[in-house]
Amino acid sequence: MMVCKFSTKIVNICISALCKVGNLSKAETVIIDSIRLKILPDVVTYNTLISGYCNFIGLEKGHTIVRRMEEATINPDVITYNTLISGARKYKLPLYALNLFDEMLQRGISPDLWSYNTLIDCLFKCGFPDEAIRVYDDMELRNISPCLVTYNTLICGLCRYGKAFNALRLFRDLQKRGFPLGVVTYNTIINGLCKAGLVRVASELLNEINEAGFDPNLVTYTTIMKCCFKNRKYEQGFDIFSKLLDKEDVDVYTICSVISALIKNGKIEEASSCANLMLEHGFELDQACYNTLIYLCCKEGKLETAFQLLSEMEGKGLKCDNYTFAILIDGLCKMGFVDAAQRELNSMEMRGLDANLVAYNCFIDGLCKFGEVEKAIEVVNRMRMRDSFTYAPLVHALCKEGRYKLASKFVQSCLKEGHIMLRSLQLAVISGLKSLGFQKDVKKLRGVIFRARILRLEQF
Repeated sequence: MMVCKFSTKIVNICISALCKVGNLSKAETVIIDSIRLKILPDVVTYNTLISGYCNFIGLEKGHTIVRRMEEATINPDVITYNTLISGARKYKLPLYALNLFDEMLQRGISPDLWSYNTLIDCLFKCGFPDEAIRVYDDMELRNISPCLVTYNTLICGLCRYGKAFNALRLFRDLQKRGFPLGVVTYNTIINGLCKAGLVRVASELLNEINEAGFDPNLVTYTTIMKCCFKNRKYEQGFDIFSKLLDKEDVDVYTICSVISALIKNGKIEEASSCANLMLEHGFELDQACYNTLIYLCCKEGKLETAFQLLSEMEGKGLKCDNYTFAILIDGLCKMGFVDAAQRELNSMEMRGLDANLVAYNCFIDGLCKFGEVEKAIEVVNRMRMRDSFTYAPLVHALCKEGRYKLASKFVQSCLKEGHIMLRSLQLAVISGLKSLGFQKDVKKLRGVIFRARILRLEQF
């Protein structure tokens, strides 16, 4: 008997190794060969197989193994169902997870802490917060003590669905009960409060972390700092940034986040100061950082510096992406260098990035603003993809030139392709056609507008 048990253990080790790399056919062969040798699989064997199928094939295939276990007179255990519920979470199947949970109860298998934690996490992630709370309540009724993972999942889930105050109430309740909270829990509640725009409360919790004897990490500071900038609390954001610099606990991602936030809020001078700070400290820049700096230079009108950064980036082996070209083309167009923007567009196409809709839209907008309407029409006609932002500047420019019939054609094309055209532009074109006496064109355009509106309503 000792040899048989030992042999089953060896078989399980082999199956585990095969299932981890997704070689399930060989794992099945090992089971068949072991049965021939009268080394019977046990519950561990089948649980390992379920895990493999859930990870590499699908949940339903994993669930069929339970039937095979019954045929082999092996009873599923809590690990069997925990593995299946984890699979349901992976594939975002909350109702399947609940059915598995009910099936487990019907079999007389008592769920454990892992079962509840996985199910609650699955329900929150799949958009069933109320059901997740009910499962948590059931957990307490069964006298299963929640752990830190349970509470972190609840706090994160409540914050995700706009219930930040409920999450904060739970957090305070845990503190009163003397539950040991760590930096992860603080980060979770701070992140939720920041997303809800509750900067002051989040900042108070940051002070509490220090008082509790914990050392806030970079994630904690960055979360609150970005929230401060988003809510236009610049002094508070810079204060946190200064603390990070004093601690010498700052990375290139953090500084780029600060720069991006400042640019979005029109604080170009402050963003430039941060960029200089980053360069002075000799941080190793990645593509995202270079794009941020190039965008900043274009905002400041420093196109020469932007192209120097571009050369530096390519010199380090980093390739320009769609975002890089969109930034440069937009910057050049806004400063009136339409020919230079055309060269960048050609360069972009040569690199196989011709699906960059944002770059094309920036170029069309630039052409229209500087009176190159015919050229803009040529670009629009040869584009494979278009959206509302492609058509809007062109229609506006044609209306300014009094070319309402052509503007009407582009409005119709935009709507027929399923895009939205600004109502103000629709009315401008209709008004222009009326003033010129083109009543048939007005009727045709109104028909297209009406049909487009009906189609949008049907989609909802």
